[in-house]
Amino acid sequence: MIEVWGRRSSINVQKVLWALGETGQPFERHAAGGQFGGLDDKAFLKMNPNGLVPVMKDGTVTLFESNTMMRYLARKYGKDNIRPRGQKPWALADQWTDWTATTLNPPMFTILFDTVRATPEQKNPAAVKEAERKAGDLFKIANRAIGRKPWLTGRHFNYADIALGVYFWRYMAFDIAKRPKLPNLDRWLEQIKERDAFKQWGLVPVGNSPEEWTANEKALG
Repeated sequence: MIEVWGRRSSINVQKVLWALGETGQPFERHAAGGQFGGLDDKAFLKMNPNGLVPVMKDGTVTLFESNTMMRYLARKYGKDNIRPRGQKPWALADQWTDWTATTLNPPMFTILFDTVRATPEQKNPAAVKEAERKAGDLFKIANRAIGRKPWLTGRHFNYADIALGVYFWRYMAFDIAKRPKLPNLDRWLEQIKERDAFKQWGLVPVGNSPEEWTANEKALG
């Protein structure tokens, strides 16, 4: 059975759990990281010397890096669910998945940290305002990319939709004063909300304060 280590409040863990849910593969999750600890244990560091979640083990294959895990699941278990269908959709799926990690993640992390992790002394309203502006501009890029297509890379859902979906869900959940109009993303998100795997693993409460974040993390495990 596939095993996953991580807490459900982690955006990277959510991606892997959602991808697993789409494939229908049975798996076992072990709460780790955050208030659950365990990342300094020798056994965990043997799986991921970086001391970070998620970690996934499938038989003799042990992986860290959530996007790598999604690609692995797509290749091995992804027929007609999260695997891109054709070379062009596969290339576009890799492009957008990497884009979320390298380009979209930095401003989103700034918003998340200030909203649910920062102490009063650590809060930086100016940095958050700039991050909100940057995130809005980036989601406008994704909005144009989807256009009239049903999914990010074309006619079929794949792991790129998961990679973008976890970020857009959080973006819409945060108390952000001003958002651009994103009609294509709004339509796309409504489709995502109908997916059983998203309902189970992606539809995670975020909160808008450290207290809400901690309570949600504890409840989710």
